[in-house]
Amino acid sequence: MGRIGRSFQLVGQSYRILMQDKELMVLPLISGAIIAVVVLGFAFGFGIDASRIERHGPDVYLPFFLIYVVTYAIGIFFQAAVVAGATERMRGGDPTVSSALSAAARRLGPILMWAVVAGTVGMVIRMIHDRVGFVGRIIASLIGAAWSLATFFVVPVLVLEDRSIGESFSRSVSVFRQTWGETVAGGTSLGVAALCAWVTLVAIVGLLAYVVGIIALVVFGVGAICLMIFFSALQGVYVASLYRYATGGQATSGFDPDLLRQAFVPKGR
Repeated sequence: MGRIGRSFQLVGQSYRILMQDKELMVLPLISGAIIAVVVLGFAFGFGIDASRIERHGPDVYLPFFLIYVVTYAIGIFFQAAVVAGATERMRGGDPTVSSALSAAARRLGPILMWAVVAGTVGMVIRMIHDRVGFVGRIIASLIGAAWSLATFFVVPVLVLEDRSIGESFSRSVSVFRQTWGETVAGGTSLGVAALCAWVTLVAIVGLLAYVVGIIALVVFGVGAICLMIFFSALQGVYVASLYRYATGGQATSGFDPDLLRQAFVPKGR
């Protein structure tokens, strides 16, 4: 079985774990709602409109940086809560929204500090993308991809280990480098699954548009929100599962141990 095939099976097993604690999907919903309010507040407060964004002027970078930091802080906090809740289930517990939020809140300081780091990197990548032309876009894409891989395990490290920001980043890189597995393939599988779901939603809405008109837009809006909530929660469970096995060699209940052993083959040093 190839990595892509294994990763699809692991995603399916993550789905079954998530279905044991469906309440964890409330966390991405709350996160998305807060982020939407924050972005709108910044847009109105700083007078950010399409014309200002298109000019790429220095006056937009400060509000963008603030938006990045605040939205990253919110997103990381709630994703950490999902990871904490999923890990509690894997350890034999019965997580709740409250217990997941409490676990993330105990690591609020490092999460906020990491949000500043992530916001700074995000702002630098955006500036390269906006101001260095076509080559800058390529460079920004490569930097963004490398950063995403290097920080793949940062959230579980932040919420599950007592480490500083620098140590958390190093730990994430170490876990990624020392193990081959479904880190990249799993992201691809989640992306493919999400794409199929979105295509299905668009097709359904397209058919409804011929019959019920405006109601199709409502269906699309509700469906889009549900998909974003579901896949955000699923990714949190998936990352938590891979991290738990990669760092402790423990096969989580609900996961095929042989599948995990094939996914994580130690990299030669």
